[in-house]
Amino acid sequence: SMSRLLTAVRGLFACITVLLGVAVATPSANAAFHLWGINEIYTNNSGSLQFIELRTTSASQNFVNGQQIQVTNIGGTQTHTFVLPGSSLGGTTTNHSLLLATAGAQAAGAPAPDYIIPDGFLFSAGGSISFFGLNGGAYSALPTDGILSRTWTGGGNAVNSPTNYAGQTGTVTPAPSMLGLIAASGCLFARRRRRES
Repeated sequence: SMSRLLTAVRGLFACITVLLGVAVATPSANAAFHLWGINEIYTNNSGSLQFIELRTTSASQNFVNGQQIQVTNIGGTQTHTFVLPGSSLGGTTTNHSLLLATAGAQAAGAPAPDYIIPDGFLFSAGGSISFFGLNGGAYSALPTDGILSRTWTGGGNAVNSPTNYAGQTGTVTPAPSMLGLIAASGCLFARRRRRES
């Protein structure tokens, strides 16, 4: 009977070991956030209009709250850090985007950002991005004409098209500067005076 007891105990331990192995090998779908990837980054020439668009094709990537994104300049002398606030994302994340943008981006044509980053968060001269997702890394100098953004995969430039978690897309179009407007009106006035004389 002692040998039967030992056999039963060994069998129980074997079952527990197998169950623990399965539990460790199966990632928790409820706590996932690491399958987001950078899709597009943008800045204007002053850094007052910027965005970082993340995208995922995977489900259950809801737990981004508390995660951080860091941008470091080329020389490695400055680092900007942003921690995603709030609670976990609702609904399914499959084929969704997350938009981190400066406060002025929405007024300039972007959809409502999911998270508001400080002005000048991205270094326009280039740098590197490290974050909780798939594809951080170095980037070269960004276009600052107000129209083009950097497409992260492939590194090319295209007309900016930020998309938020709700699936809304827009295009950031900076307003002409006051100085530019004054200069343009001065040129028109001078042209008109030449015609009249």
